[in-house]
Amino acid sequence: MRPYVVSLFLSLFLVSVQNLQASPFILLSDVSAGLFRFQIKLAEQGNSEAQYKVGEMYELGKGVAKNINSAQSWYEKSATQGHKKAEYKLLYLDIQKKGINEASRNKLNLLRQEAASGSAEAQYFLGKMYATGTGVPKSLDNALTWLNKATFNGIPEAEHEAIAIEEELIRQRDIEARKKEAAMKAAMKKEQAEKKKQEENLAKQKQLEDKNRREEEAERIKKLKSAEARRLQRERERLNKEKAVIAAEKARLEKLKQERAQAAKSAENDVSTTNSESDPKTFEADPCKGKSARFLSTCR
Repeated sequence: MRPYVVSLFLSLFLVSVQNLQASPFILLSDVSAGLFRFQIKLAEQGNSEAQYKVGEMYELGKGVAKNINSAQSWYEKSATQGHKKAEYKLLYLDIQKKGINEASRNKLNLLRQEAASGSAEAQYFLGKMYATGTGVPKSLDNALTWLNKATFNGIPEAEHEAIAIEEELIRQRDIEARKKEAAMKAAMKKEQAEKKKQEENLAKQKQLEDKNRREEEAERIKKLKSAEARRLQRERERLNKEKAVIAAEKARLEKLKQERAQAAKSAENDVSTTNSESDPKTFEADPCKGKSARFLSTCR
């Protein structure tokens, strides 16, 4: 660690102890204001680390009213003296404000090279850039990687930011896990709903098929009954015709019988008359040859 940094931390510690002894209930804002007064004295004397710290305090509003322009001014003073963190901070702020251009791209490539070579300050700011998506695609995993390297190489701020990113990653993974669980439940619910709908459709289709089958069977039976009824009707008509023919034949035969009986009776009467008029021994063997033949329908 640089000597002036050691002396700076020692001075701050002594000031803090004296303040605590004087007032055990000192406010944090008073401590920040005292720290700002101490740092700005060093910064005005040309201390590049103090100039960087003053820039940070103006940027964050610690111990002094927040003022980005004043912060940038002090960062520039510190960077002019070769303070690497100040240079990286200015690059970070420039990309945040203006985006990537040719000049900032070249500086960013140089920062990447220095981070890969083991520069703790470069690793810290590259981690911050990945954390916020400044000049590079946002990636909390990459940010955590570089911040952990910066922590290992002695950057205290990197450890705090790494812890915050770890917490954020845990939170995001928890959210992602919940989303996946919700999506899985939704998919299962949708699948069950679709399965139920398919079952209902199959049941409706079966009911419709059964209904159509019953209707077709009823129509077939109806047609069979209708055909049977027509057949029976034709059979009845045929039987009625046959009965009519039989009845007519019976009537004809009955009439013929009656005529024959009448003819026979007439013949008998003729025979009796003839016998009384002629020789009783005379007998006509053929009635159609006798005088009464004209009265017999069978002899016509």
